[in-house]
Parts: sequence; structure tokens; C-alpha cells
Amino acid sequence: MEWDQIRENWPQFKNIIKHEWSQLSDLQLDSIAGSRTLLVAKIQSTYGINRSEAETQLADWQDDQINIDGHFYQSSACSSFEKQ
Repeated sequence: MEWDQIRENWPQFKNIIKHEWSQLSDLQLDSIAGSRTLLVAKIQSTYGINRSEAETQLADWQDDQINIDGHFYQSSACSSFEKQ
């Protein structure tokens, strides 16, 4: 999924991001306001990892996001979905 979609739908993605990186506070997520650069920096500082690892984690998470019928889901949650 393109980051623009995440940024444009930030209110919906905040909860999904919070689930993935639970140590990020609501205040931090509000201040990030959809900025990928700020999110990487917050993941890096909050979890005490280097920038490269934070970028990798976020890129992996971003690749797992899909859009079905205007709703956002993680791909792992949809893996059991079968077309009829």
C-alpha cells in the first residue's frame, strides 16, 4: 500500500499502528499526523532501535496493509478469506 493512502486515512491507521507498536502513545501518534519520517523516528526512539531497523519494520508493516472495499485490513487477517 502506498504511504499516501495511509497518510490520508491516518485516523483509521492510528489504531492499527498502535496495535503493531503498542508503546507509541496516542499523543505521539497524533503529533505524527501521517508523516512517515516522524513515525520512523518515533519507532526508533521508543523502541531503542537504529533507523535502519525502524525503516525495515515500517516497510514490512506497510507491505502487509491492503484495501478491500474501502476498508483497511492487515493481510494476515484476510489470509483465511476465501472467494466464493
